[in-house]
Amino acid sequence: MITEKNITELLGTYKGPSFNCSIPGMANSITPDTISFLDTETFLPQLNRNENITVVFTTPEFATRLRQGLISIVVDDPRYYFYLLINRNLEATYIKTPSVIAPTANIHPRAFVSEYNVIIGENVLIEPNATILPDVEIGDDSVIRAGTVIGCEGYEHKKTSKGLLSVKHDGKVIIGKKVVIGSNTSICKGFSFRQTIIGDDTRIDNLVNISHGVQIGKECFIVGCTMLSGSCTIGNNVWLGPNCSIIAQVVIEDNAFITVGSVVVKNVKKGEWVTGNFAV
Repeated sequence: MITEKNITELLGTYKGPSFNCSIPGMANSITPDTISFLDTETFLPQLNRNENITVVFTTPEFATRLRQGLISIVVDDPRYYFYLLINRNLEATYIKTPSVIAPTANIHPRAFVSEYNVIIGENVLIEPNATILPDVEIGDDSVIRAGTVIGCEGYEHKKTSKGLLSVKHDGKVIIGKKVVIGSNTSICKGFSFRQTIIGDDTRIDNLVNISHGVQIGKECFIVGCTMLSGSCTIGNNVWLGPNCSIIAQVVIEDNAFITVGSVVVKNVKKGEWVTGNFAV
């Protein structure tokens, strides 16, 4: 819960009305009682329409244009204070619990597994030099090949008037059953209340980058050097060819086929084959 007390601690002073917010979120938040920010014209209409937004960091200019009933926190750099709030809120609420590893899991002595906030299922194989960081769940019978890193922080850095601000990640990596992840692949944990998820029986090759909040369905084939940008969604039985790139928030539906080297910047419908840069 985020209250005016948190804002006072953040800013040093706060003279506005009392409030209780559930989460920090963007202008499209689907969670009631969200605290957000506004520093550009682009998101003003969406924010004013969204009844889930109750408190907004904003500038003097935009404060006068927000819908009636919204609580405005007027600051010189809304972006900076919003993401600083995310960082401090996560630090204050983060809970560490001892990791749970099934007795049948086979973990190489040169692999690293965090002592907290990891769950590893039955018959999981983790090869040498693999790294399992906190906030990771690995389902039964899955294989993590040598050198892979799971649960790393994603690429979320903000330019502000007060300098660069790196934003902490609040989510998990959830790996299903019978998943195989090749060597030297990296999988970032979830961000902004969207988990990173790998579905059952999916096969991921070597040297694949899976960014924060990516969600992949069942029985997918993701071939070497594929780049999956943040919060994209991959359906079931999808083929992603070697060295293809998927832009953030794109949706690729079931049974789609993405050929080698494709750059996908638009949604792909069920069963479609696409190719090229940009993919068509």
